[in-house]
Amino acid sequence: MIATGTLRLPMIDPDIRRLLDTEFNTPLQEAMQAVAELRAAAEQAAVKLGGAPEPIESVVDSSVRCVHGPTAVRVYRPRVDTTSPVMLYAHGGGWVTGSLDSHDRLCRILANRLAAIIVAVDYRRAPEHLYPAALDDMESAWHWAQLHAAELGGDGKRFVVAGDSSGGNLAAALTLRLRAQGALQPKLQLLLYPALDASCSRRAYREFASGLNLTAAQMQWYWNTYRGEASVGASELSPLASADLRALPPAVVAVAGYDVLRDDGVEYARSLEDAGVPVRLIRCEGMIHGFLRWTGSVPAALRCIAEIADSARQMLLDASGEIS
Repeated sequence: MIATGTLRLPMIDPDIRRLLDTEFNTPLQEAMQAVAELRAAAEQAAVKLGGAPEPIESVVDSSVRCVHGPTAVRVYRPRVDTTSPVMLYAHGGGWVTGSLDSHDRLCRILANRLAAIIVAVDYRRAPEHLYPAALDDMESAWHWAQLHAAELGGDGKRFVVAGDSSGGNLAAALTLRLRAQGALQPKLQLLLYPALDASCSRRAYREFASGLNLTAAQMQWYWNTYRGEASVGASELSPLASADLRALPPAVVAVAGYDVLRDDGVEYARSLEDAGVPVRLIRCEGMIHGFLRWTGSVPAALRCIAEIADSARQMLLDASGEIS
């Protein structure tokens, strides 16, 4: 059985309801805007809803050499007395929006709660760069983080790949790619309301099709914008389509109760468990897609992050046998 954690909020959280009635109740949420407008809206929401950036020991910008050229990364170091795990983080945004800045607050909080060094990756985005460009950048950043773990302050043993939404897709896809290469796998994959099935056919897409920030039509547009000519069933595009999930890293999967992507996460957790992979599924009831970045406006987001962090630390301990 999957170990399951649930923050029980039987109805939509009142703070979420307020945001739906104010911040998200605009024509911009119902139409496909120009890419520049979408990106600007993502940055503005981070500032408006995220609250003040949480203090952290250090934040340093760097870069990773990729085949196409340098990719920017941002390294978050918490204040700890020992070496830390290293977490590679992919931001969400439908592979189209999102940036190091839009997820800065979330990365700070995760670094502090997990006592982990986070390497956030500014991967190439669609539509300028189609699949698998973003995944290629994540792979390059993964190898860079391994090589530089000691100078980053990491212990060189405990690595995590993580991401939210489309970033969760990239994290899951990276583990599939590393397995295919016979390369070192992370000790843990942390998937936050991940997008894992380009067919967009699961029940949640119909149940939460509109009125809850991320609509079914928007998510389908993001998938189609990112995937280019790739098959919907390609496993590195749609990890849920993979016929074999054996020998992948233990996973913490968090889903929002009112989210078109809810079933992607739930079914992936079940499929991993069926393949013999240890999984912890966290259901954040009463929440909608994207809420983890709204900690300045939704107190329940911090409670969910605390549960996610507790589960991740325990999974790392179980996987490595070392204090995390």
